[in-house]
Amino acid sequence: MKKIAPWALGLTITAMVVVFYRAQPPLIYQLELMFQNAHFQWRGPISPGPEVVIAAIDEKSIDELGRWPWPRKNLTRLVEKLVERQARVIGFDMVFSSPDESSGIESLKKLQRELIDKTQGSSEVFQTVERFIQNAEYDKQFSEVLEKSGRSVLGYFFHFQPEGLDHLSENTLHGFFQNIKSSQFVGFIKSNEKVDLSSVDFRSAYAVESNIPILSKAVRQSGFISTDVEPDGSIRKLPLIVKYHDKKSDQDYFFPPLAIRVLEKFLDGTLLFRVGERGVKNVLLDGDFPLNILTNLKGETQINFMGTRGTFPHYSVTDIIHDRQDLVPKGSLRDKIVLVGATAPGLENIKITPFDPNFPGVEIHATVIDNILHKNSLHQPDSIQVIDMAYLIIWGILLTGIYSRIKPGYGLLVWLFSIGLQFGLSHWLMVHKNFWITDVFPLLENMLILAALMIYRYGTEMKQKQMVENVFSKYLPSSVIDQLLKEPGRLKLGGEQKELTALFTDIEEFTTLSEKYPPEELVNILNSYFTEMTEILFKHEGTLDKYDGDAIKSFFGAPLYFPDHAKRACWVGIEMQERLGQLRKQCKKSGRPELYMRIGINTGSMVVGNMGSKNRMNYGINGDSVNLAARLEAANKEYGTFSLISESTYEQAKNHIEVRELETIRVVGRMSPVKVYELLGKAGSINEAVREILPFYNKGLEFYQERNWEEAIHFFEQALRINPTDGPCRTFRNRCLRFKSNPPPEIWDGVFRLSTK
Repeated sequence: MKKIAPWALGLTITAMVVVFYRAQPPLIYQLELMFQNAHFQWRGPISPGPEVVIAAIDEKSIDELGRWPWPRKNLTRLVEKLVERQARVIGFDMVFSSPDESSGIESLKKLQRELIDKTQGSSEVFQTVERFIQNAEYDKQFSEVLEKSGRSVLGYFFHFQPEGLDHLSENTLHGFFQNIKSSQFVGFIKSNEKVDLSSVDFRSAYAVESNIPILSKAVRQSGFISTDVEPDGSIRKLPLIVKYHDKKSDQDYFFPPLAIRVLEKFLDGTLLFRVGERGVKNVLLDGDFPLNILTNLKGETQINFMGTRGTFPHYSVTDIIHDRQDLVPKGSLRDKIVLVGATAPGLENIKITPFDPNFPGVEIHATVIDNILHKNSLHQPDSIQVIDMAYLIIWGILLTGIYSRIKPGYGLLVWLFSIGLQFGLSHWLMVHKNFWITDVFPLLENMLILAALMIYRYGTEMKQKQMVENVFSKYLPSSVIDQLLKEPGRLKLGGEQKELTALFTDIEEFTTLSEKYPPEELVNILNSYFTEMTEILFKHEGTLDKYDGDAIKSFFGAPLYFPDHAKRACWVGIEMQERLGQLRKQCKKSGRPELYMRIGINTGSMVVGNMGSKNRMNYGINGDSVNLAARLEAANKEYGTFSLISESTYEQAKNHIEVRELETIRVVGRMSPVKVYELLGKAGSINEAVREILPFYNKGLEFYQERNWEEAIHFFEQALRINPTDGPCRTFRNRCLRFKSNPPPEIWDGVFRLSTK
């Protein structure tokens, strides 16, 4: 259940984020735009291709040619110079929506009418006025040079909202529409007969601000220069087709932007829209060099901005008109797309872009043209929602797996790394694949999964730590508890089979002692004894199983495992006996009873874990190896010893302890025999009295095992003359005396069977 909970939590959050993504809240979309800005800023400016230049109506041009709007004769001269310089296409990012009245032509025509009335049009003055009128028809001259050039493209403006246009009648709107009707787009390729263009979600225009008729008729191609504004006020997309519904004819018409019309002329191609039932599939610019333009279902292309204003080469209009070769070098305009637009402050059509809050509108069209020519427009396929949702699901699974395994303390570092990875992946796709994928939702998903799982992990670990403190504080040293609190994962509370070392103690003749002292004093004696012995146990990180009367049941190697558990148990036994010896001296002076303690230690496989009933449990050990430790504690009575260890304990701790071999015994309730040793001290430290008799003891034991009772008795008695109180020497001497008169059977294997527990 504990393993399932984090996954359930993480995947639930992932599902919620996917549902939230489907809703696409406006605030989240604005955040996405901020991230897109960050990608552009991180990528930095890139250089455009050589095809597009800007003929800038800048401050210099205003100063030299007069304030805007200029007389059309200036633009006529500009087109003538651009034709002379062999520009391939001339695009105008402006609308000539009213006639040019700067020449005073209306006054000249009035004068002409008066002369006709007076002179019947035959005077020299009349002819002079006629000549002036012809020279002052700037719109006509401009239309003629546009038509003659065969390379000019005009712009017109769509209004996408009705606000501020209520005063325009249906007839007026229809009249404006008539001026652009000839530039309508008809190159649709339908995927099947069911496709209805009126149902496709093209951008719809409400009204058009067109060029005056004489100019509209002079050019073969024109396109709209309107741009869409995102919620943050920036320009990011350009519709490659706009639908306009003419109420007069009750028909839909479709129109491309200036950038597309310029490209058609530049490539001598034709624009084709492939349309399916769901919307636009792709846009093909057919020609000498066919271009496939990726768009969304609405036919919009995402602009891949290349830098701040001035990214494209700029030439001042006045320098072009005045043919200043030093500022407009020869060949700089040849075969170029020249976009004419305003860049002077207060005059320019300002747009907000990811690179520049004051970006000239003419450079928007230049950027779109360059994007299409060099196939580096940003794009999102029809299946972007499916891709984004799959992306979120993958991240959700990955993050859940990571956050459910790491420590809460590392959560922030992993989160910082992962959001960097997410942003880096998104950035790589945008820069190298021109592919835009969601940024905000993976970040949101990442934050929520981290918060949820870290809170869950923190709560779980706090409960686990509280449980550790509650369960183990009474029978584990504080150092072990601290380690378990730091790494609760190392704790396994359920029963498990494990090789550990058990240590049992018991006070010698405690029953007799309890009869001599009143209960209150006996409790004080035991509490003092348990305090001293438990302190030594905890010093070596042993685990207290329980106090049972005057007995201490303990073990080493769980719940925190350490490989030297046998050595630690032996050292605890040695130090307990040493401390008890010191306490006996103190008790002798104070008149309190002198305590002696028997210890049994065994290493082997045992069950460790929580044991007990449903309502009351205890963390402890059980099994045959545990019982053997208890039997060894009791076996001390047979040999007159105080600390016995099994052969398995000796083998693991022999480099750290001193022992005396006793014999192989078979304890009550256990068929398998075990060799036992008396624990004498830590390595290099033996009581001098025992050290002196050991050579005699070892020799006597050797003869005993060979059934040479006489020789064995001889050596044991030599040892007893040195140390008359030595228990093992006395035990084996007495046994040899019995075997002399009543020898064991010939098949005797040397194993001594204990008859009591």
